[in-house]
Amino acid sequence: MKISKSEFARRRKKLMSMMARHSIAVVPGAREVTRSRDTEYPFRQDSDFLYLTGFQESDAVLVLIPGRRQGQILMFCRERDLEMELWNGYREGPEGAIANYGADDAFPITDIDDILPRLMEGKQRIYYSMGHDDAFDQQVMGWVNQVRRLVRSGTSPPAEFTDLAFILNEQRLIKSAAELRLMRRAGEISAAAHCQAMRGSAP
Repeated sequence: MKISKSEFARRRKKLMSMMARHSIAVVPGAREVTRSRDTEYPFRQDSDFLYLTGFQESDAVLVLIPGRRQGQILMFCRERDLEMELWNGYREGPEGAIANYGADDAFPITDIDDILPRLMEGKQRIYYSMGHDDAFDQQVMGWVNQVRRLVRSGTSPPAEFTDLAFILNEQRLIKSAAELRLMRRAGEISAAAHCQAMRGSAP
């Protein structure tokens, strides 16, 4: 039992319906965190990113642009790398993000500095949650400043930020039928495990 592709699509559609016109949402996934030398902590995806995509790889960014004719759902992620995949496991790559995760278009994460500022041009508002990742916060501000430097050439930079969590947390609070089924099943499994542990214990 798992959340379906159509469920993730509904979540993205609902979020975009609550966004203002001429806006863009930037939702970064989690990064791998080094524990010591070449050892990382167990990876856990960012909850908001996972809620909207189901994508379990590190170093990925979801971008939502309501009303964009060329595609409203874009994703940046790591490219396929057969040598690295031998060590760290399979990667979806941009092609997999489109085929398996509902992106209208996808790009290598290494191209984000070139592509995302252009996507911000002409947008009035950016939906983004500041304060969770200082390095990514600086990256976002760098993209905005890059657009602002083009004002004399007629480019319109984003005028304001809106905390994405303000609307997304409210959306996540109301569970869908699929989420309720999954939560009930998780509760049943947990209860059965507790009962089995109690049966195997002694005073």
